[in-house]
Amino acid sequence: MMMDRSISSAITVGFVSSLLLVSSSAFHGIISPSQQHRCSAYKTFIGASTSSSEENKPQNMDDINARLTKLGLALPPAGAPKANYQLLHRDGDLLYLSGHLPMKADGSLVVGACGEDLTTEQGYEAAQHCALNLLSTLNSYMESQGSDLSKVVKIIKLFGIVRSHSDFTEQHLVMNGASDVIGEVLGKDVGGSHARSAIGTNTLPLGIAVEVEMIAKIKSSD
Repeated sequence: MMMDRSISSAITVGFVSSLLLVSSSAFHGIISPSQQHRCSAYKTFIGASTSSSEENKPQNMDDINARLTKLGLALPPAGAPKANYQLLHRDGDLLYLSGHLPMKADGSLVVGACGEDLTTEQGYEAAQHCALNLLSTLNSYMESQGSDLSKVVKIIKLFGIVRSHSDFTEQHLVMNGASDVIGEVLGKDVGGSHARSAIGTNTLPLGIAVEVEMIAKIKSSD
């Protein structure tokens, strides 16, 4: 009888291990090898759990500027609304940022439809510009309150709209451009673990390729 129980336990353990292996393989198979090669976000996401040296570490604006320099990035000048709305609205310790455009440092916009005029990689870069402009608006507001980006507690959510050809289905990979920039600049614990939505549409204002909104939480004392 003891032998039967041992065999039964071994079979159970083996079965559970097999299930875990299958589940792991299925998870890693969600993004194809070609997509992994094209978009750095896959490596960032998979490696996130093993990179925790900066988690919960107090940061200041020097840390953020150092990350920007290391990435070869710079915050552009804060923009202005393109119509009758505010770029940012505050409600308590939450900041709601309107949709930001993929405006480059020279003031030009990334225009076109992904899957038609633009590749996934070019859409990814457009989303990066959106993220930098969001951070610029956020920093401008914080400075007006006598503070800076280091007082941002958490990026709660990003909402991205990708101008797309009807056959284009990689909106989520395009939006990784915004997620990656915000996570890298603000650090994983503050910027890299947000909720997110990404949808496609056939047209966007001014012909832009991507538009991104953001909700951020700041220290209530600021």
